[in-house]
Amino acid sequence: MDTQAIWKPKIPFWNIEIDSFFAQKKVNTSPGYRMDGEHAHQHYEILFNYSAIPIRHTVCGRAYESNTTYILYRAPYILHSSNTLTDQPYTRYQVLFRPSVLAEYGGICDLGRLRGRWECLIPASREDLMRLEPILARMRSAWQKEVPRHFWISLLAGLLYEISELVPADLPPEADAPSYIQELMHYAVDHIGEDLGLDTMAEKFFVSRSKLNSDFHAAAHISLHEYVTAIRVSRAKIWLTEGMPLPLIAQKCGFARDSAFIHMFRRETGMTPGEWRREQERQMRGD
Repeated sequence: MDTQAIWKPKIPFWNIEIDSFFAQKKVNTSPGYRMDGEHAHQHYEILFNYSAIPIRHTVCGRAYESNTTYILYRAPYILHSSNTLTDQPYTRYQVLFRPSVLAEYGGICDLGRLRGRWECLIPASREDLMRLEPILARMRSAWQKEVPRHFWISLLAGLLYEISELVPADLPPEADAPSYIQELMHYAVDHIGEDLGLDTMAEKFFVSRSKLNSDFHAAAHISLHEYVTAIRVSRAKIWLTEGMPLPLIAQKCGFARDSAFIHMFRRETGMTPGEWRREQERQMRGD
């Protein structure tokens, strides 16, 4: 039977699908919030955290902690996670926007001091956050009313300017990464079911195997293989949650045999895909 033909998706194809240029939402976390591994988005993400609680963040496996209110900026395609270190719940707002916004409105929307950074945690007092609230409130209202695009863009441009001004002037710059590395990440996320091996990707991006290996590790602090494995596991978890058949998940993750996919998933998570899906169902029931 053709599983591709009978499976019907229940939620968007990737973690968050932005139909418009950008979106905004409020997230109320549960007590003891834990993110199940690192994941990547296809969009820029700005988080506004109003709760001064201890949180551990990771970027490509590198961990750091915060315990104050903050604004957190993340570039697309970067592996990341955030987990609370307390049983307190907290509320955060997310502003998400597509890379095409900067491409099409680069003269208006500018990242300022955030340019070139993959992730940046910006200390922000409650007064700083409340000063930005009028812009966020207008963005929420505009999102609900489906106003013309140029109004969205003007609000986002103002928000990016204000956030950039909060970035400490003495914050050390990140090491420059070759521009093709993020393009490669973009390609990997969009072509997760294809051959993403070092030789194939080196040929596609017109660099030697050794240069690609060196450049990727210097920029991301993990190997290309580790990055591809992480996004495959992350994508597989979404599909498992949706109820997609296991053979189809294996195929979409680039595995010719179910057994190879199961071996990879168990190595990375400590559970088989079936065990992981049952555990998520158990948690949803509150067992």
